[in-house]
Amino acid sequence: MQEMEELISAMAPSDANVLITGESGVGKEVVANVIHSKSRRAGKPLVKLNCAAFPQTMIESELFGYVKGAFTGAMNDFPGMIAEARDGTLFLDEISEMPADLQTRFLRVLQEREYRSLGSTRMQKADFRVITATNRPIAQALAENRLRSDLYYRINTFQIEVPPLRERKEDIPPLVSTFAQRFAAQLGKSEPTIAPEAFQKLLDYSWPGNVRELQNAMEYAVVLARNDVIGIKELPTEIQLPPVLQTTPAPGRRSGVASLDDVERETILQALAQTHGNKKKAAELLGIQRPTLYNKMKRYAIEV
Repeated sequence: MQEMEELISAMAPSDANVLITGESGVGKEVVANVIHSKSRRAGKPLVKLNCAAFPQTMIESELFGYVKGAFTGAMNDFPGMIAEARDGTLFLDEISEMPADLQTRFLRVLQEREYRSLGSTRMQKADFRVITATNRPIAQALAENRLRSDLYYRINTFQIEVPPLRERKEDIPPLVSTFAQRFAAQLGKSEPTIAPEAFQKLLDYSWPGNVRELQNAMEYAVVLARNDVIGIKELPTEIQLPPVLQTTPAPGRRSGVASLDDVERETILQALAQTHGNKKKAAELLGIQRPTLYNKMKRYAIEV
């Protein structure tokens, strides 16, 4: 993370294109915000477009804009994101979800620094810095033709890979403190303290949803906190489970969450075998509540 900060500080003042990679929820948009804030374009707009949030047919009109009558439903002129980002920064999240033909057109904009809105014959100047992001491994995105290689080489002047939270556990304590303060203030409550055993659970958890999941977990805990203390019972159920029963990312994948169903089912079977089918003792052995065990047995069709 320190190396990443040093790289950002060195290249942010330039107009170099930046590609941010990392799993969903690691904070790629936060990195884009920091780069823009440290750039010479900081006083101008930072315009964001998530390519996965719009139907493919709409991304082109959102990006390039359109004139009235360009297509059915175009009742007024719309300048588009490129125009809004003039003199500032354009952040394209999930760039690998942009349609291939539109990637070709956007590449031409980066090369020629001009474009046309839909339905218009007038060329407009494009003056913006581009920052892109994707949660897909680059090799996979290129192999599956989700990201054109020519566009990739254009946007990849600098590549910043944001590591998952499970690989930077030292970031958990300050993030926990930040989120606890934020949500306590929103609720008009005193900032709660974290019981040592609950804090250990937060450190031991694998965080498949990364910082976004930690943020949601702390909001959940602050809401439920009693007497200004967050204990294990105030944490989401998934975090309370023993590590072997938790949902963890599959090795080598960035898809976010991959369930270890086979391992979980086998662990429950072993606990039931060890306790000769006594579900109460099996739940105690696994460190979970009996209702949780019953639900998991039902899910995996385990009968005693």
